[in-house]
Amino acid sequence: MKTKINKLFLAFIISFTCFNLSFSQKLQEGQLRWSAGKKLTINDYKIKIGKENNTVISSQFLISYSAQGFDFIKRNLNQRIGNLFISNASWIDTTKVKEIDKQIDFQQVQFDLAEIQARKFRQRIFLNKWNITKGFSILDKISNEIMAEFAEIRVKLIEETQSGTNEQEVLKWKQKIKTQLEELYDFRFDNKKKIKRKK
Repeated sequence: MKTKINKLFLAFIISFTCFNLSFSQKLQEGQLRWSAGKKLTINDYKIKIGKENNTVISSQFLISYSAQGFDFIKRNLNQRIGNLFISNASWIDTTKVKEIDKQIDFQQVQFDLAEIQARKFRQRIFLNKWNITKGFSILDKISNEIMAEFAEIRVKLIEETQSGTNEQEVLKWKQKIKTQLEELYDFRFDNKKKIKRKK
């Protein structure tokens, strides 16, 4: 079982997820920012035919951050962290995929998981922003922890839903994700208002 998980973990790191430490509010070509109102569609996959022996659908996500020395004086740092879908590096093999809409919907669930991690990242930086004045190593530490947690959660999602084929389990995950996103609502990208610390 452990070997299976390790293989899945490696596969996700190589095939599905990309993390980067550079970020700009201006999106580059082929980048889509996570949005509650915009779900992934087949048109977002710029590569329609996968290569031989590859998975039939692969989504590349990018969680990235940037920070400057005086960021600690800002109301919040939500827009310093991005959760992006990289369409130019994501593929779907339409000759192999059955029930394409369900497959893409399951990729959206993973994108939503990435959004939870992005919001947790924003929250942790908010809580530690005064430490930024001592150096940016704390951002690297938080980033590494967020990445490791996301990889573990993603493995669990795949296993419990049988790669999205167990519809009841997928629904359970969707509800859990919805609840977590609501709990972290203050840390969505487009919230620029002052965030109050909870006592």
